[in-house]
Amino acid sequence: MEKLQKCCERYEGFFKTRFEKLGSFISKYPKSVMSTCVVVNSLFLIGLLNFSTENDVEMMYTPSNSQAYNDREFLRNVYSDPTTSNFESYQLQNFGRYVDIIIISKNNSNIMNQQHIDEINKINQFIQNSIVVNETDGTTYRFADVCALSSSGCSVLGGVVLDSEFQRQLIQRNVSYPMHNSQLLSPIFANAKSHMEKLAFTIGVKLRYYLRQNSSLSKTWENAYLNQITYLKTNFTDIAYANSESLETELNKDTSSDITFFSLTFTLMMTYACLASASPLPKCNNIANRANLGIAGVITPVLGIGAALGFVSGIGIKFTNIVGVMPFLIIAIGIDDMFILMSGMAGAPSLLNASIEDRMKSMLRTSGISITITSVTDLLAFGVGATSVFLSIRNFCIYTGVAVMFCYINQLFFMCPAICLNEIRTSKRRHYCVCCLEIKERNSEQNSKNPIDRCLSGNIPKTRDDVESFFEKYPKELAVKIHSHIVGKIMICILFTSYLVSSIYGIVYLKQGLLLFNLVSKKSYFHTYTTWDNDYFTVEPPIAICIKNENTYSMNSTQSQISSIMTQAKLDAGIDDTFEINWLTAYKQTPFYDDTTETRFVSGLKSFLSIEPRFTNDIVFSNSKLKIISSKFYIKSLNLKSSSDQGALMERLRELSDNSQLYFFYTPAFIFFEQYVQILPSTLLTVGIAVVVILAVTFIFMPRPLLVIIVASTVISIMVGIFGFMYYWDLTLSSVTMIHLVMSVGFSVDFAVHICHSFLSSRSEKEVLKSALDKSGGPVFNAAFSSLLGIVMLFFSESYIFQSFGKVMLLVISFGLVHAVFFLPLLLDVLMLSMKWKQFETRKTNDEETHLNTTEL
Repeated sequence: MEKLQKCCERYEGFFKTRFEKLGSFISKYPKSVMSTCVVVNSLFLIGLLNFSTENDVEMMYTPSNSQAYNDREFLRNVYSDPTTSNFESYQLQNFGRYVDIIIISKNNSNIMNQQHIDEINKINQFIQNSIVVNETDGTTYRFADVCALSSSGCSVLGGVVLDSEFQRQLIQRNVSYPMHNSQLLSPIFANAKSHMEKLAFTIGVKLRYYLRQNSSLSKTWENAYLNQITYLKTNFTDIAYANSESLETELNKDTSSDITFFSLTFTLMMTYACLASASPLPKCNNIANRANLGIAGVITPVLGIGAALGFVSGIGIKFTNIVGVMPFLIIAIGIDDMFILMSGMAGAPSLLNASIEDRMKSMLRTSGISITITSVTDLLAFGVGATSVFLSIRNFCIYTGVAVMFCYINQLFFMCPAICLNEIRTSKRRHYCVCCLEIKERNSEQNSKNPIDRCLSGNIPKTRDDVESFFEKYPKELAVKIHSHIVGKIMICILFTSYLVSSIYGIVYLKQGLLLFNLVSKKSYFHTYTTWDNDYFTVEPPIAICIKNENTYSMNSTQSQISSIMTQAKLDAGIDDTFEINWLTAYKQTPFYDDTTETRFVSGLKSFLSIEPRFTNDIVFSNSKLKIISSKFYIKSLNLKSSSDQGALMERLRELSDNSQLYFFYTPAFIFFEQYVQILPSTLLTVGIAVVVILAVTFIFMPRPLLVIIVASTVISIMVGIFGFMYYWDLTLSSVTMIHLVMSVGFSVDFAVHICHSFLSSRSEKEVLKSALDKSGGPVFNAAFSSLLGIVMLFFSESYIFQSFGKVMLLVISFGLVHAVFFLPLLLDVLMLSMKWKQFETRKTNDEETHLNTTEL
């Protein structure tokens, strides 16, 4: 054990010596070091010339290279664009290009009457005829010029509602439900109710107007739709609308409008940093005042943010809207490091007894290791996150990890020189505000009431108490008092037990998935649309069964196999066993059917398709037109709104097809279902790897196995709390919150390491707990409080991304602070007392044995 102790001390001494040399170097050339740092950071800004953004929601928030992506790529390569002719909505490989309108009766009354039907017709006429695109050459384009073309004309999902005969039967309550003349009605009508298989009640309808995908005019027209639909006036109904790009547009609008919050946060955190760095107001020590360092402490991470944005943009990594939360995070990390460095300088020998070089060496010897551990652990956490299958997480972690690196470098080569320059000013007894003004020494026994004298005098600080502000001093004293009483310790234990129980309960009920309407502002038209869509309509996507390879369809064995696949799929609890779209069955019921040879089979099929063109896009013939190289059949899910149910259905269907090279299941919604399946294992794997890697690095800089185990336990406890309390915040586990969880690992380690490192450096002192909290309690409190000030602004944001970041950060900082100030010190204090008691017992036993041996002699 003694050998291990000596090895650890020698190891720690190696790093301390390196930081001492750095401190010595900076003390000799502070201005040159600081200037070089600013120039280098500024040069990286050149990379912003290559700045680009990624706005595709599907690309950002769904796992890349998933099976759904690969299946869709197969369909795109084999099947042609269905929107150009004989289009049916279920044939799309993606969600297509479209405009939507939801029409809901006022007061949610039944729309099955002439009054509401007339208004629906009026709205349809407005969309089809009044929404126009005027070209510069005078040409006018309407919906009919850009619509997706079905066998009967322009394709409108829900278009059956616009048919005069259907409307007559609807008013007479004579419409079969949920199927009417082979038309599926359940996804079209809002809050529909049936009686004896007839539609009896509905409060509204949803119409989707599909556009051709091969026309640039389609995009222009759907944008014109958003601009012109607002002019539509209704009497008996309310409307909600959207187009195929609404989510991306509104998401980017929200995050870009939140730049104001960053400016306010920056100002707020700088103000607090200055106040927390200033000398106590009653003393008004204008020599020892460190307010200027508060400004430098905020500028330090801001330089890192700019350099990181330039560097990462320069290497071609695209900026995503979620990277917008990165500055809040980096400023919080930077201020945390600033307080640690300032605390290290406050604990250094006084300028009256030591040189500036000695004080710089002392500061970096103690605080340098601490900020290195936290910076490296944060960097590694984001490095692990950069391997995620989600592009949004990957790009966020790259940007933030690089920013953490630049922030750390700036702490050493900008903040430390700033501290050194402040020490030079202090040693020359110059005013903290007017640095060129040398002021008189104030007698420490006198405290002049003359305001001019108080503002133009001061003295060189002798102890930590002379420089620490109210914010640094009193919170840690309160924590020490709580720990010093048995009642306080009991209350801490009760609080910890309650915390764990509540967290575990929350974890059990934590949901997965990302609701689209949560991503945009509640004021957005798209929020209204998605809320109505979620509340009033069913989710029953048709699912394609794609036969991949060339098969002999005329053979009974092939037909039996296809039939068996569909029958087996319909047995699933999530599949509607009454619905299917099957060209083969329809073909066999016609006189064109001939299975004597494959050639005759294909020839008869082509004749069949001439009278049933809706199946044309479901069959791909070979170049010779004599064989079928791929085809599609369709089933439909039941109304599954839970993300876990949707993901589970996709996995069950894939289990059926995994062992077969013949077919696969696909629907465009599978692209988004992938995140429901992958988000939990991906989060646990990423967070788990981050924790292990971070603990390994912690051991390198703090080679004490027991302390590393304690840090690990603290991190796990904090992460359990974050996962659990996300449930109480109404947050779900998604690709957005996963980013915050990866970030939380690094922050959790920061809190634990600061306290453990302080206990380690105070272990030889009499009152270990008081000494440890005296060294790190102030910085931890101030870093947490300044971060909370920044987070408060995020709650006023309209962006879900910013709000969820604020909520998770509040959990991280709150739990991290409580662990660092209450739970962890209590545990460490108990362990220290236990170890001292064992050492006492060992010495006592040795003394008794020595005494006994002496007596025997």
